Amino acid sequence: MKAGTLAAVAIGSAVVIGAGLFLLTRTTPESHYETEIEPILMAYCYDCHGDGMDKGEIALDDYDSVQHLFSDVPTWEGVYKNVEGFLMPPAEKKQPTDEERRKLIAWIERDVFKLDPENPDPGRVTIRRLNRDEYNNTMRDLVGMDLRPADEFPEDDTGYGFDNIGDVLSLSPTLLERYVQASGRVLDAAIVTKIPHPVIKSYRGGQFTPRNGGPSPSGSMSSNGTLGVKFSVPADGEYKIEVRAGGSPAKNEWPIMRIQTEKGPRKDVRVDKPRGELAFDLKAKWKKGDGRWIDISFLNDHYDPGAEDPRQRDRNLYLEEIRVTGPLKRKLPPPTEAHKAIFAAGDKDAPEPERARQVVTRFVERAWRRPVEDSEIDRLMGIYEKVRGEKENFEEGVKLALQASLVSPNFLYRGEIRNRPDAADVVEDIDEFDLASRLSYFLWSSMPDDELFQLARENRLRENLDAQVTRMLNDEKAEALTKNFAGQWLQLRNLQIASPDPKTYRSWNDSLRRAMREETERFFASVVKENRPVLDFLDADYTFVNEQLANHYGISGVKGSKFQRVNLTGDLQRQRGGVLTHASILTITSNPTRTSAVNRGNFVLENLLGTPPPPAPEDVEIPPLEASGKGDNKGKTLRQQLELHRAKPLCNSCHKRMDPIGFGMENFDGIGRWREEEFGKPINSSGELYTGEPFDGPAELRKILAKEKGEAFLRCLIEKLMTYGLGRGLEYYDKPALTEVAHRTEEGEYRFHELINAIVHSVPFQKCRGDGTKPE
Repeated sequence: MKAGTLAAVAIGSAVVIGAGLFLLTRTTPESHYETEIEPILMAYCYDCHGDGMDKGEIALDDYDSVQHLFSDVPTWEGVYKNVEGFLMPPAEKKQPTDEERRKLIAWIERDVFKLDPENPDPGRVTIRRLNRDEYNNTMRDLVGMDLRPADEFPEDDTGYGFDNIGDVLSLSPTLLERYVQASGRVLDAAIVTKIPHPVIKSYRGGQFTPRNGGPSPSGSMSSNGTLGVKFSVPADGEYKIEVRAGGSPAKNEWPIMRIQTEKGPRKDVRVDKPRGELAFDLKAKWKKGDGRWIDISFLNDHYDPGAEDPRQRDRNLYLEEIRVTGPLKRKLPPPTEAHKAIFAAGDKDAPEPERARQVVTRFVERAWRRPVEDSEIDRLMGIYEKVRGEKENFEEGVKLALQASLVSPNFLYRGEIRNRPDAADVVEDIDEFDLASRLSYFLWSSMPDDELFQLARENRLRENLDAQVTRMLNDEKAEALTKNFAGQWLQLRNLQIASPDPKTYRSWNDSLRRAMREETERFFASVVKENRPVLDFLDADYTFVNEQLANHYGISGVKGSKFQRVNLTGDLQRQRGGVLTHASILTITSNPTRTSAVNRGNFVLENLLGTPPPPAPEDVEIPPLEASGKGDNKGKTLRQQLELHRAKPLCNSCHKRMDPIGFGMENFDGIGRWREEEFGKPINSSGELYTGEPFDGPAELRKILAKEKGEAFLRCLIEKLMTYGLGRGLEYYDKPALTEVAHRTEEGEYRFHELINAIVHSVPFQKCRGDGTKPE
């Protein structure tokens, strides 16, 4: 068989795998293939993929034997996805009957994939590191302080569209060093055992702010004026302000510099040395607050071009540095709330070593998200004992033992205990602590809370799973599902780097960018919180806007910066409804100066229907779509340009699937505003999907996607959610689970909570197997 796979990847038929496997009347696999399956392939597939034809480098009759054919799983997985998704045969070709399509799919499931509904394969989940969001959230819930230390970590790699995939979350020496530093900073903030060192903040040339149209931020002051810095005061107390500056004289007089603090003392000094040689200081008492201005003013500028001595002609002030140190003379602060919560686990009346062990055990059980062995605590207590032996205080000894637990793989990685880790053919339930972690990191991107831990400890989590899912989805921590799942599924994170041309789109600014993202996040969160049907993502009669976004959409009656829910009726319902009409999606799928039917169509295929087009051949140069309005494209609409582009044979096979969907959204410009014309010509937003359904305009397109393609969308959403929840890509052996989740969700009227419940009850979520090679 030649290398390669079928062009498209698709999921979306109504076949229930468990039932499909029993549609076949058995003889032997070989004779069944020859009498029942090959005739279907000959009738509908061999025109392009047999009888000497190998389009896409796929020839379905190019095997040495039937057994060789059965073993080529990758090729038949491509066939399966295309046949199930009604992508093959192409719409213009003769189509198999529903019975023939079911028969072919059932054969692939049984004889190629060897799926057994009675003995499902839960797949293998790679032990995986906490990503940045998971680390931040886990530290927040473990310690009780939202310090976000992982914001300083390197960006996480992504796989299958998400940044929590085990196979790509590596650990570099640099990141390990950051973990050590971060754990120290968090525990130092939570458990204050020593008088904190004063903060030292230094500002140099380029960091100064001209005040009231003052001199250059560089610090060179050639005329009277003021430069300042705004210092964020971390704590109440006295601060020392040091200023390093120099000057040049004129008329035998040196510059006079004023040091002025906001709502505090000031000091005038003579700068009688060249630049950089003098330091002046001033002290001020400040309360903790957002910031205090420190202003440096030049008071006595003079310029005499006629002076005999050139060194006396121009009096200037050169500001080199402003340094703030403080608070000075600090005392040991009272224990933080985090400190109290951590040490509350210890019996105050117990001897110190026993109390320390109680504190460490409670903390580590939560940090490692499972019961801990005595031997594990013994190793950590060795650190405590060593520190105490060096005459450090009790809290310092405990703190260093806790820090050691936070740089352990048991904290940094999510691993699961298996009875037979090397036995790939042994399937077992994950234990309830692992289930609690799977559930909490799926819905909260964080560690389990006390209620989940207690249920796991009592071995009652499985029997209370549905109630826990409802509770967790209604918790404010479920915002993580919006930020992290929806942010990546719908590519909202890309909005931060979107760069519409300000000359083309004069209303574009950062506040509009933020409003666009908030609309989609609020919409997703409403589906979650209100347990709405997931088909609302495709077509809904409501959205969320503030005044700026409402004006952008042409919605009247919305005032102020706060978002509110608005119902879409009349023309608004014709224009808007579902995420495809959100300005966030329409902007990230556009180019800087124009829309992109290609990007928009590809977004729908990949993220909503699960049928992404194949990548362009590596060895073929694809003709570009010429710049809008230039050359042969001058005066042509984007649709007309793409029609020329699609006429090129190399472009047609993919663009005939993407472009029509994008055409259906051409009434929206590059930042999501509604329009009726382009270049003075009426916009034609009609089209026909690759499976033959015609539409005229975005409203009809949305309805086709929600109705005729609703099942394909559901299966695509399930695959995205399961990939995110499991931390791995789905494989062919996950098809029974995916189909069962889809069936349960349909029975639950497509409600979001029913979808999540179906996923957390699924075999891949509930069970595990070893990492070895499965026996044949």
